[in-house]
Amino acid sequence: MFTALSDIYADDLLKHGARFQTLIEEFINIYGAKPLFIARAPGRVNIIGEHIDYCGFPVFPMAIVPDCLIAVRPVDGSSTVKLSNVSLEFPARGFSYDAKCTVDIDSSQHDWANYFKCGYKGALDAIDCSAPQGMQCLLDGNVPRCVGLSSSSALVCCAALATMQANSKLLSQEMVVEASVASERYIGTNGGGMDQTASIMSQPNSASFIEFDPELNVTPVKIPSTDPPLVFVIANTLATFDKATTAPEYYNLRVVETRVGALILAKHLGIADRAACKN
Repeated sequence: MFTALSDIYADDLLKHGARFQTLIEEFINIYGAKPLFIARAPGRVNIIGEHIDYCGFPVFPMAIVPDCLIAVRPVDGSSTVKLSNVSLEFPARGFSYDAKCTVDIDSSQHDWANYFKCGYKGALDAIDCSAPQGMQCLLDGNVPRCVGLSSSSALVCCAALATMQANSKLLSQEMVVEASVASERYIGTNGGGMDQTASIMSQPNSASFIEFDPELNVTPVKIPSTDPPLVFVIANTLATFDKATTAPEYYNLRVVETRVGALILAKHLGIADRAACKN
């Protein structure tokens, strides 16, 4: 929980402040009242360890400044969630809590609200909430989409955090990660936990050494001070790859291929009987 932008961003505070203020003003224009809080989850860039987190191998990403913001106003006596987006590209959506399935998520329909629904469902399952608050939400995301910076995971994580806070039941960071990882699979993507862990548990000015076996463990690795300072360049090739719509043919297939490869290596090395290999 932060109360100052300087606790989140290292510089450009005026620019970030203007963005937050614009989000609040637009929220008032849509819903007629101020949001109670703003949830945030950043994207991430990976430094070492591609497509191995879902096999339990460690990875080394770091969070980036571009993020997903969701301004939220809980609504008493209602179970309806209203979603709006500052971008006109994404039309307003709404849904109500369903006691049987929490919320219906049609993964065959590629709709931006499905990612929010994933985080919403995962959060309510994690906090064991059967009578959730209604929510008025306005989203603003500036993580580039479909370029490998985890814009979808940032939205799922942000939705999970927003839902938990709206229902006054925040969990530990590890439990939020676990809920976010599980909930993103509702969209049909069988990913690992690197994206969500980096978004939820990264520390300022640090990369994160993330281990998954025997349990989740995150070690911040401070970026050393140098003169001139170190700079990480994220180059956008402008080639996009939509993980959700291509998951059955590409992404999920890569998950299976990598897991099979890891099991073959484990058998060759004589360690296939270890718990990590069996799981």
